Amino acid sequence: MNRNELLQYIQQEYVCNVEYPWERYPDYMVVRRRDNQKWFAGIFAIKGYQVGHDTNEPMNIVNLKCESDLIPNLIYENGIYPAYHMNKTHWISVDIEGYEDIEKLKILMDMSYRLVGHK
Repeated sequence: MNRNELLQYIQQEYVCNVEYPWERYPDYMVVRRRDNQKWFAGIFAIKGYQVGHDTNEPMNIVNLKCESDLIPNLIYENGIYPAYHMNKTHWISVDIEGYEDIEKLKILMDMSYRLVGHK
């Protein structure tokens, strides 16, 4: 999956708004639920070192809210990292192009959408 395919999937599956809130970072977007305006996904173009890689190579990630007890195991999977620029207790980063389990990515997206919903 690439960045555009992920965005298309999100817009088809969820009642949401896509925003580009940072003029300085035009490749950064947040996806908010329409009902409460909380964001459940952030899509960012970053450098590999920003998620712990030993490289300056660019990569696209999606930050997703996650159940805290799942994070310690998820971050050992290839393509899932402690969250870039977010609370690492509640968020993860997924390499959009490098993570191969598309169905699991969709499950993680559903979880994020649910977790930021009304309580």
